[in-house]
Amino acid sequence: MRIGIDTGGTFTDLVAFDLTQGSLAFHKVSSTPDDPSRGIIEGVVALLERAGADPEALELLVHGTTVATNAVLQRAGARVAMITTAGFRDVLHIQRQDRPRMYDLRARRAKPLVARELRLEVAERIRFDGTVAQPLDVAQLDALVEVLRQREVQAVAVGLLHSYANPEHELLVGRVLNERLPDVAVCLSHELAGEAGEYERFSTCVMNAYVQPVIQRYLERLESGLRERRIGAPLFVMKSSGGVMSAESAGRRSVETVMSGPAGGIVAGAALAKAADADAGAEAGQPNLITADMGGTSFDVGVVEGGSVPLARDTEMGGLAISVPMLDIHSIGAGGGSIGWLDAGGALRVGPRSAGAVPGPACYGRGGELPTVTDANLVLGRLGESSLLDGGMTLDVEAARRAIHDHLARQLDTSVEQTAEGMVRVVNAAMTAAIRTLTVERGLDPREFWLCPFGGAGPLHGAELAAELGIGQTVVPVAPGVNSAVGLLMTNLREDRISTFVRRISDTSGEELERLFGSLEEEAAERLSRSVNGVASSPAGASGVRLGRTLGQRYLGQRYELPVEVAAGSLDLTAAVASFHGEHARMYGYAREEHPVEVSSAWVSAEVDLQPLRLPEAAPAAVEVPAAASRQVYFDGNAVATPIFRRDALGSGASLVGPAIVEQLDSTTVLWPGQRLDVDRHGQLMIGRLER
Repeated sequence: MRIGIDTGGTFTDLVAFDLTQGSLAFHKVSSTPDDPSRGIIEGVVALLERAGADPEALELLVHGTTVATNAVLQRAGARVAMITTAGFRDVLHIQRQDRPRMYDLRARRAKPLVARELRLEVAERIRFDGTVAQPLDVAQLDALVEVLRQREVQAVAVGLLHSYANPEHELLVGRVLNERLPDVAVCLSHELAGEAGEYERFSTCVMNAYVQPVIQRYLERLESGLRERRIGAPLFVMKSSGGVMSAESAGRRSVETVMSGPAGGIVAGAALAKAADADAGAEAGQPNLITADMGGTSFDVGVVEGGSVPLARDTEMGGLAISVPMLDIHSIGAGGGSIGWLDAGGALRVGPRSAGAVPGPACYGRGGELPTVTDANLVLGRLGESSLLDGGMTLDVEAARRAIHDHLARQLDTSVEQTAEGMVRVVNAAMTAAIRTLTVERGLDPREFWLCPFGGAGPLHGAELAAELGIGQTVVPVAPGVNSAVGLLMTNLREDRISTFVRRISDTSGEELERLFGSLEEEAAERLSRSVNGVASSPAGASGVRLGRTLGQRYLGQRYELPVEVAAGSLDLTAAVASFHGEHARMYGYAREEHPVEVSSAWVSAEVDLQPLRLPEAAPAAVEVPAAASRQVYFDGNAVATPIFRRDALGSGASLVGPAIVEQLDSTTVLWPGQRLDVDRHGQLMIGRLER
């Protein structure tokens, strides 16, 4: 048995997969923000009891965590210092010299994670080609160690100029710090981001040092608590790139987990696209897909195009650069717990502030008094009093009505129901804008995609989001509320190695690049071999490693590169350049085939197959599926008697015509009047176009 665990702001979602029977079991518990490990341990034990499994039967735990994300956004990381080349202490503040918002003269950059007085300089210099211009001043380094000891720092980031070309000086600094300050975490920039661009590399290294002590303490608590419950299965952590790594690796390269939470949902979306029925309108069964993950506090968007998810290399977290491979995800503060409020002009707004798990929405009865999106859906009848946790959590309708009336409806002079619908429309507008950021603004037409809403609140809003964007097909996964946890069990061990290599195509050769790719592949395979031990059903060793190669290219004079996949074996540079021209034309609308092209980087991805979860087929539906109940639901201002169906009663081949509500343990799906729902062979809900 394997278990996937996704910790959200409101709930912690767990999925157990029995490898021998091919069956899935789901569970949700309230998150424990003060110590997320506590909620996880309670959830794992409860899920094992529900599945009737012995703790020793567990082979693997895969965890998607927001601990690193929260540490950065809330500025709750370690006391960190930085050692850098003399003259470069202010790189973190200067960044790239562009304004955060072009026309905002008052815009300010994000404050660096390390204070200026803790950015220490050492005399040394390595040139761009790796030659030593000035040896490292070890005597000066000894003095800096004393400063670090006096300042009681918890972690040190070492970022020296051009260390990606020659890490000799960074390695020496690291050895001295480890010997003299054994209790302090030490991070070297070339190990985390081995490529050119001092700001991006320094920022990545500092962020890793900032969150590393937090992540290490958290994972140690989690593993210790699991062992106390006789759970000794290896713990893997989801990476921002969509692969997983061992907990030990996550403790050292913590910056690779900053988008660990939402990554599982995107991976599940890619698997869903591959498993989608070919006769449902997608060529070869692999539609383009927009994933829309709406949880308690955030809304995360991803795009699956041609069955794959694009990776972004240069991204930001809290206004600070991160240069590690990450799934291309756009997040906003919009979820079931997002709070409705009135701005200075009296206009209705929703989010980004959230009620979170504590106190939560007013209807939870945990002390929350402010109106949230969950309260609005309850007032509109789209959620029932026993909709959450399969009736395990009772919602207070009167508390929800009181919160909306007292804080919004009375000031707006509208009814509680009108205000609730307004809240839903406002949050929907924010979510469609987020989807357009990854589609329309990138030259993609959302009408050529399917929408996959998931998360506890996603299927409540999916039909309206699809209608707003002109999307004709909405697909709701089997377990939408725990879909990110399902995705954790659909991934493999993954390592990425990137190296700067700047050379005109005309001045290099396929053989030279082959040697570079080969060395990167050896490094990646060696890292994977250390992590795969202990997973019995996985092919270990180099023979089980799948490799992918990407060549970063750009026109001579450009700053930014475009990654182009290249095949293993003898490298055909002519074909690689042709692929670059084609990708440039697709992205920017033009290509300059007569202009010189240069290589800027080589990127290797390596995966070990963990025999990931495949979607099982659902049992066939009964001839006629009876409604379990009925209630009044508001659609466009009108209360409509709406049948309520149980999701587990809808087998493959079942059909419904809206209005209808489909309830299950982890989520609720709203089918609008006139819409049709069909259940595919995997048990997924395929919902047709909503005409508005």
